[in-house]
Amino acid sequence: MQFNLYIFNQLLRTTLALTLVLVGIIWLFQTIRILELVVNRGAAVGDFLVMSVASMPLWLMIAIPISGFIAVNWVFSRILADRELLVMQSIGLSPLQLAKAPIALGIFLTTFLAVNTVYILPTSFGVYKDLQFKLRNSIPTILLRDGVFVEVVDDMTMFIGSRDDNDIMRDLFIHDARINNRIITMTAQSGEFIERDGSPTLILQNGERSERNAEGQSGAVLLFDTHSLTITRNGSQQTERATIDINEDSISNLLSPDAVHSPQYYLQRHAEGHYRIASPWLGLGLALLSAAIILRGQIRRDLWTRRASLNIGACVLVIVAVVVSRGWVTNNANLWPFIHLSVFAPIIIAFWLLRQPRETIDETVQNEPLT
Repeated sequence: MQFNLYIFNQLLRTTLALTLVLVGIIWLFQTIRILELVVNRGAAVGDFLVMSVASMPLWLMIAIPISGFIAVNWVFSRILADRELLVMQSIGLSPLQLAKAPIALGIFLTTFLAVNTVYILPTSFGVYKDLQFKLRNSIPTILLRDGVFVEVVDDMTMFIGSRDDNDIMRDLFIHDARINNRIITMTAQSGEFIERDGSPTLILQNGERSERNAEGQSGAVLLFDTHSLTITRNGSQQTERATIDINEDSISNLLSPDAVHSPQYYLQRHAEGHYRIASPWLGLGLALLSAAIILRGQIRRDLWTRRASLNIGACVLVIVAVVVSRGWVTNNANLWPFIHLSVFAPIIIAFWLLRQPRETIDETVQNEPLT
């Protein structure tokens, strides 16, 4: 029990460290798009951090199983070099008994991944998509440069003379042709962007508003102390997302034909639903398959390179099988059992490999060199 607890602690710490490294690498590549969106829209640093954290549960579905697989190989390589594994074999422990720590790690990872895919991922990705929609439909204030005419939205051009550190704009000119047969021109001494009812709004101070038709005939001229102007596209702007991303939808909705907004997305949602059910078991499958290949047959240091190569090949094969089977389901919904088969087959094969006869273990201990 103490040996298994010792190995489990080593496996868990290594898995956590590797997960942090993998997530950090993915974060560096994936957040470039997030950073570009945030910078172009002039959003706060807090928005960037929220979007970065909210997208991490999606990355964990990939990083955690791979980290568990690498951790098993790393830890068993070390204990084999220190001859700890040989000592445990010499006292009569079977491969299945030696694999208790990897099994416990796999169960722990699978449990976390199940909670992640059912609860954490849909909630966090919903936050990510909401903030992404908000930023994409906001006014890119960073593009409003001093002394430059900028088309803020279609048929609406803005010019600002200067802007201070508090984002207060001075000497504004606005040409608004969003309404058919009406051209509105506004000037103001100062202005500031705020958000109102999900839409960006420009509050103008001390200005003039004039209106004319398409033929150039002037209408009313209004002098104002304060005037608010909602910045929308062609007089209307969508303040709520019309569709829900598959990553933020529940598994029951993904598998339900009635919850599909468009029939063309049914197969994709159907494949995603079965993948979300099966994918948490990769945490157990990869860790257990790695341990089974290491512990099967004679365990000698001179055979480690061969077994490590076999382990890597098996891991790649399992991941390819999951990806290919998921692609099959996106073309034919009746092939969904292959997604589950590609995940559960490694677990079944690993348990079969771990049922090694005791005689083979005894021969391994006798044939292992002392130096």
